[in-house]
Amino acid sequence: MSKQYQLVKTFSISCAHYIPGADKCGQLHGHNYQVTFCIEGKELDQSDMLIDFREIKHALVKRYDHQLLNHFPEFDREQGGVFPTAERIAEVCFQRIAQLCSQKENQPRLRWVEIRETAEAYARYGEI
Repeated sequence: MSKQYQLVKTFSISCAHYIPGADKCGQLHGHNYQVTFCIEGKELDQSDMLIDFREIKHALVKRYDHQLLNHFPEFDREQGGVFPTAERIAEVCFQRIAQLCSQKENQPRLRWVEIRETAEAYARYGEI
């Protein structure tokens, strides 16, 4: 039987955004997003962790917290980005976290990222 570790972490990030052409969401507004991710792997690092989740939290919070997402190239269509919908925010966060995982010797794998805008609405992104 092979072993498998999973790490699930949730943290908050406050951001503003607007989605052009999306009725009420086309107006500038903000959310206190709950960002949850799941990382798995067979091997732990030298600190007996899959990855230090503080690295991930720091990378996302430092970049996006208390910012207007539309100002970032990844969320600006004129700069080749996408609209900052919950689905796309989850995808972009997934890419950023996956990049951090790929730099680790023990090669943890990101399973999914969930972005919760409200208690009733969230989007999850993962790669199969």
